Amino acid sequence: MKRVLLILSGIAVLLIIAAVSVPFFIPKSVYKAQIERAATNALQREVTLAGDVNISVFPRISASVQQVTVANPEGFATPNMIEAGELRGSVKWRPLLSRRVDVQEIAFVDANVFLQRKADGSTNWELAAKDETTPTTEDSGGGIEAGIESAVLQNASLTFQDDKTDKTYQVSELDLQASLRGMDQPLSAEASGRFQDQAFAVDLWLDAPNALTSNAPANTRLNLTSDLGDLHYDGSLQLGEAPRVGGAFEAALPNAAALAQQFDLDLPAQAALGRIEVSGKAAGALDTLSLTELDMSHTSDLLQASYKGSVSLTGDGAVNGDLSVASDRMRDLLHTAGVELAPGDTLQAFAVSGTAAGSFKSILVNNLDLSLDELTGSGKAGLDLSGATPRITGDLTLPVLDLTPFMGEPDESQPSQGIQPWSDEPLDLTSLKSVNADLNLKVGTLTVGEVVLTDAVMAVDLTSGLLTADLSQFKAFNGDWLGKLTVDARPATPKVNFDMQGQNVAISNLLGTLAGFDSLSGTGQFKVSAQSTGTSIDQIMQAIDGEVSTNLSDGVIKGLNVAALVRSASSLKQALATGSIQNLNFGEALSKNAETDFSSFNTVLKVNDGVANVDVMKLLSPVLGIDGTGQINLAGQSMDLRLATSVDKSAQGQGSVVQLNGIPVPVRISGAWTNPKVTPDLSGVRAAFKAELGSRVLEELGVSGSTESGSTEDIIGGLLGIKKPDADPSETDTPAETSAEDAAIKALGGLLNNRKKKEPEATDSN
Repeated sequence: MKRVLLILSGIAVLLIIAAVSVPFFIPKSVYKAQIERAATNALQREVTLAGDVNISVFPRISASVQQVTVANPEGFATPNMIEAGELRGSVKWRPLLSRRVDVQEIAFVDANVFLQRKADGSTNWELAAKDETTPTTEDSGGGIEAGIESAVLQNASLTFQDDKTDKTYQVSELDLQASLRGMDQPLSAEASGRFQDQAFAVDLWLDAPNALTSNAPANTRLNLTSDLGDLHYDGSLQLGEAPRVGGAFEAALPNAAALAQQFDLDLPAQAALGRIEVSGKAAGALDTLSLTELDMSHTSDLLQASYKGSVSLTGDGAVNGDLSVASDRMRDLLHTAGVELAPGDTLQAFAVSGTAAGSFKSILVNNLDLSLDELTGSGKAGLDLSGATPRITGDLTLPVLDLTPFMGEPDESQPSQGIQPWSDEPLDLTSLKSVNADLNLKVGTLTVGEVVLTDAVMAVDLTSGLLTADLSQFKAFNGDWLGKLTVDARPATPKVNFDMQGQNVAISNLLGTLAGFDSLSGTGQFKVSAQSTGTSIDQIMQAIDGEVSTNLSDGVIKGLNVAALVRSASSLKQALATGSIQNLNFGEALSKNAETDFSSFNTVLKVNDGVANVDVMKLLSPVLGIDGTGQINLAGQSMDLRLATSVDKSAQGQGSVVQLNGIPVPVRISGAWTNPKVTPDLSGVRAAFKAELGSRVLEELGVSGSTESGSTEDIIGGLLGIKKPDADPSETDTPAETSAEDAAIKALGGLLNNRKKKEPEATDSN
């Protein structure tokens, strides 16, 4: 027995010695070929060991070799998919007995890995299936299974070239530790390095790598931390023409703009992007990813936003969820989106919340609450960025809308009170070209400068600089209105069209607000239709054409008492007779407290080049009637009106004309709006004398010295109603009492008989 044990021990020692010594007698090329075969089977690529091989066989077969390459299939940009300065590997003894290569370690040192997706979608990392017709050196059929307990990359680099997008991404300084016991066994890997020169670390687990090689999904866990962001994913991964995922994820991006730049992405307002935190579920190809149960927040200096819902990256993208967006630097935000605004204090801050639906280029928000500067509103609104010019759509209800800040700063060099000259400052309408709009608005209170509208319903269309505002109803100046406004900023000289009509309008409020003229009050109908062109308000007023009409009732003309002015015909007659018309005292008729009441006041004004010609102007009251003619210079803020008056002193509707024995005396209102002058118009008196009395006077003057007909003075005095007193012998020595009347009569007579007095002299000379 002892002898048997000694023999067996000797045999064992001989076997060990043989195992240790045999590798020194077997050529290294044999081991080299075995390692190449094992690596080729594991990687499904032709593996070449070009350098020297160092081999040991105890306690396991191990080798190291210089200059290792893993070939690319034909047609790719480089001949090799992998190149390494050194490859180290070791294989366990026992699995070899069961036709399995169990790699203890395979390590690439200073490796360069090149991955490529060609324009046709084919990739060099898709591993081909074994060719069953290829002969093998094995004596019997059946393949050799392989596994890698530890795969190592040291100081490696990885380049991904995407010919479909013409983009290249690079990983450098890569260190990797991975384990793959079989293609149908889990793969675990840890790696660190730099991506596009940004540091990162990765922890990866796959349940079945062979699923990836056959374009089937594999369960995956991924934890990625980097300078660009952190990502945690638990789900499935499928490789192919486009990688696909399906699972839950969390991500935090400290600087989304930098990340987009690294991936050569071109996102709207990319420069405004900041920190993003997001979680949810992802499904689909990476370039058409669908995200559900999404909870996202964004924070940057220019934009704060949150979103809960779903997002799809297919096409122009799709969104459906609750959205909140705000910025207190709106102008800077629009600048990053390529929208330039003229300098100003408006459009500084906004906030929007609601339910969003649409695409990244065209989004509609329902259940909307919004604020813009000091404005607030609710309803629905959309933003379309698909065209060259952003387009805003909406159906909004705004409690208060103050557009005054958007009209520019007032001219502080002008006095703060009173009627101001029309501004000659150039109108800045560039904002009408920077955005398009299609809005339906309901506004509780709309303020434009001094104009205040309430209960306004309007449809606004703004396209390429053409603004059309259709106001189907609104209240202003105590009346009910409708109208339409168009502003065409497309030509170098803007065009304006304006059509408005109102009922029960307080005319004093309207004229006082729009023109600073509050001397007329009354309630009734007001219509205006006008069009003009100009680059300033002054130019627009100078070029304005159109028509204005009013039909007012129960009003007052302030600053003028026409009845007081013409109440006493005898006072006018006395002034005319004495030649002292300039000395009449109009204090009662012309003062701040003077008023002329009327029961109706109708006007029709035709406007041409900023001047309104009076076609119709009729004022009536129980004791007063006025017919007006003349002009109102809208551009020059002046007027020249002639009011022919009639007074029914008994208030019985007779309408007797204020006259000097049948000659009407009109009233003239002229001068600037700021200081109009009211005076009697004597030109009508003179004309009436010539027309009505000329023939009679000439007949009487032709019979000089006739005792039947009387003298010229007697005739004119009678026409004026100024009767000379009968001669009284006791008063013959006091001619001074009638000298004023005589002088006036002679003065008026001279208007008509100067030429006739000379006729007898001309006859005598003949």
